Amino acid sequence: MSANDGDDRRKRLTTVFGWIAGGALGLLLNYVGFLVVGEGYPTVPTTFVAFLLGAFGGMALADKLGVRGFRPLGIAAGVLLALFLALVVAVLMSPAPEAPL
Repeated sequence: MSANDGDDRRKRLTTVFGWIAGGALGLLLNYVGFLVVGEGYPTVPTTFVAFLLGAFGGMALADKLGVRGFRPLGIAAGVLLALFLALVVAVLMSPAPEAPL
């Protein structure tokens, strides 16, 4: 096992971190858009597009940074994934709005 193998592994993991960080950021921004616009917001197509744009943007950033991006993208992926999961838990545990009589 050479040092080059370790760099290749880190490059692949950096790409994965870019996908995760970008996709999570896209989903979080899409949710903010939903909160701003309201019930008329087209959630299905915008969620799909936001995730794809975020994931491919994260992948492009990972490719540009190379091995240098391993630590920052890993931290960003972890933080954004934790924020996304906390938001999901908060939404699922919030009380349902009462229906008008």
